[in-house]
Amino acid sequence: MLVKYFEKNRILLNFEAADFNQALKKMLLVSSEKKHSEIIKMIMERESLMSTVLGKGVAFPRAVIENKEKTEIIIAISQKGINLKSFDLLPVKIIILYLFSKKDDYSSILAQTLQFLNDDSLRAELLNSKTGDEIIAAIKNWEEE
Repeated sequence: MLVKYFEKNRILLNFEAADFNQALKKMLLVSSEKKHSEIIKMIMERESLMSTVLGKGVAFPRAVIENKEKTEIIIAISQKGINLKSFDLLPVKIIILYLFSKKDDYSSILAQTLQFLNDDSLRAELLNSKTGDEIIAAIKNWEEE
């Protein structure tokens, strides 16, 4: 279940950033990780191989962190949207940043995320949420269906 990785202090509402790099920097401010520049470098190297901007206003950048105890997921919701050069040219409004622990099955976590991000009504519910608790509840309800 994905919901066990979500914490309301790692959900950023009314999020704004000028570009991908600034978005990552702002999102990492709520992380327990301290080596922000190293993490951004890992993510950007991965992005140069294959973009994690899915289209439909969604991006899910990620990095696997050595010696990390537990996977962290940070969510940013932008009403205005951020231009991350999506193939469908839509601004990104939902960014889900994964800082994976090698102890977790990250391919399963990503697969579950792709399923819920493909649900148009859930994406709309996330964008309309006013609190982190509402976002967690929406994802939990989706998982239980």
